Amino acid sequence: MSDPLYAVPEIYELAFTFRDYHAAVDFLTAAAKSAGLTRINSMVEYGCGPGQYCREFAQRGVSSYGIDLSPEMALYANKCADAKELPCQIIEADMRTIRLEQPVDLACCMMATFGYLHKNDDIIMHLQTVAANLKHGGIYIVELPHPKGIFGGAKATHDQWEMERDGIKLSIDWCGDCRFDPLTELDTGTVRMAWEKDGQPHSHSAIDTTRRISRGLIEALVQLSGHFEIVNMYGDLRLDQPFDNSKKSWRMVVVIRKK
Repeated sequence: MSDPLYAVPEIYELAFTFRDYHAAVDFLTAAAKSAGLTRINSMVEYGCGPGQYCREFAQRGVSSYGIDLSPEMALYANKCADAKELPCQIIEADMRTIRLEQPVDLACCMMATFGYLHKNDDIIMHLQTVAANLKHGGIYIVELPHPKGIFGGAKATHDQWEMERDGIKLSIDWCGDCRFDPLTELDTGTVRMAWEKDGQPHSHSAIDTTRRISRGLIEALVQLSGHFEIVNMYGDLRLDQPFDNSKKSWRMVVVIRKK
């Protein structure tokens, strides 16, 4: 079933153009190398959306896959990859169960997409699937919100921002009305996007629910999966930024190696 949040993939992609995807893939490559993966010939991006990371890897000649549950996102990402004749295939599938035809060297799950695994069983199932899709010694990199933003500390990100490209002016409110359920550890809020194109106003909104992931939780579930070990953690998409409580440490980037 299609998720209304992803019904406008080109607008969703614009919302996140604040990120330098070339630099992000440089980081992923360097972080994987630091964890022992000296060469990346193949990779998969879980919860890829428009596929910015897998398409960037494909631009570098890496055989790439993207996995997303949204048919609109998969169709859009494939069109983008096909337009540049990239070695990149986007598959509409559940990241908890998808099996690739051949295992790959590197896997990633970026932004806060991992939070869409709402239950411990979902996370364990996903980790087991990732293990099956990775070669021996393969690396899985997960980008998560910094825990200080979910345990009453200073927020490390903004709920509202604006973007503009190709004549489209976009305003985003990403769950500014977020409500937290301490029993399920789920945040639920409304994503609102309003944009103007060719002088015409447009808007879109959808309910979004994600799991809060603490350091202790991810460490415990990675260990419980039986397939992985955590080898590094970073506070930003930079090798020189440790995961700590400093202001510059605004993410929890977990580098996991298949045993």
